[in-house]
Amino acid sequence: MSEVQTDPQKYEDEIDLRELFQVLWENKYRILAGTLLVALLTGLVSIFLLTPVYQTKLDLVISMPEQYHTRYGDYKLPISTNDQYISLLTNHTVLANTIRDMKYDPEKVRPEKLKKQIEIDNKDAAGSGKKNIFHITVSADSPQKSLKLARTLYANYIEFVDILTKEEAVTYYTNYFNTELQSLDLSLKDNQALLKENEKLLNGTSQTISQNDLMEAIQEGRKGSQDYIVVENIINDSYTKIQNDVVSNRQTIYSIENSIRSDQEKLKEIKKEKEKISKYHETDGKTPVESDFIRAVETGIHMPSEPVAPTQKTGPSNGRNVLIGMVTGFLLSAMAVFIRKFWMEKPPAGEAGKADAGSSVCRTG
Repeated sequence: MSEVQTDPQKYEDEIDLRELFQVLWENKYRILAGTLLVALLTGLVSIFLLTPVYQTKLDLVISMPEQYHTRYGDYKLPISTNDQYISLLTNHTVLANTIRDMKYDPEKVRPEKLKKQIEIDNKDAAGSGKKNIFHITVSADSPQKSLKLARTLYANYIEFVDILTKEEAVTYYTNYFNTELQSLDLSLKDNQALLKENEKLLNGTSQTISQNDLMEAIQEGRKGSQDYIVVENIINDSYTKIQNDVVSNRQTIYSIENSIRSDQEKLKEIKKEKEKISKYHETDGKTPVESDFIRAVETGIHMPSEPVAPTQKTGPSNGRNVLIGMVTGFLLSAMAVFIRKFWMEKPPAGEAGKADAGSSVCRTG
């Protein structure tokens, strides 16, 4: 009995599957037309409406030193890793300056939007953690704009890192020499006070010991004995020691005063560097900072070769979009055919009754 009941069920499933294919075959021209129509529309949108994307590639080599030798001493740079340097490429200031130089509308092109057009490959394939070659990809809607954007971005990046390095060095040496001057000033006051005491003590000390005083002391010590040697006046050792201390104090004061004058001159030079940087910021970067103070960026970051304009667009891919349109069109057309056939078209009442009677006969049999 079970076999009699199951076989018709399988038969009905086969009939349903065949019916589906039959529906597709009967509506093949509609499905083909819908597929081609959606593919055509997708192609037209891809060609005429979607913005083309062109990519310019450039390589950056970063080999910034940890310390840089200046005329004021060795300066430890504020950034220590190449990854930190390359991350400054998408710094807000760099992007804002690039938008300005590219003459983009700042209301339409924000730094956040421009950042999406820049890709940085900062993965270290060797896994050494000391990668110094970075591959940059810059995207725009034309080859010329892409190339110009890459060059402008690089120029603003170099300028930003250079100003950052100099500004940090100016702040460091300003604080260093101000602290040094305070220390020297305290040392100078201490040595001046010590010199004053030694000079006062020197004035109250005899330079020599007189012969008469010495003879009286000898006689007093020998209690009347006449056996002694008569000597001339002799130098007082205490006077000599104090005199040497005075000379040493004056030399120390002279050395400290020279150091103070030297530090003050250095601070004047650093102040001029600070004024150049301030003027640069006040003029929104229009006044370049011409200085030999720190030039680590000039040799520490460079492009091994000039970027070139792309010869073909990267996206969108018209062929791929048309293929996606064809698949989408086929699915939508097939779905529309099935909905029209099984949900929207109702069978006549007589045929529905015959179908019900036939199914009931199958079940009783």
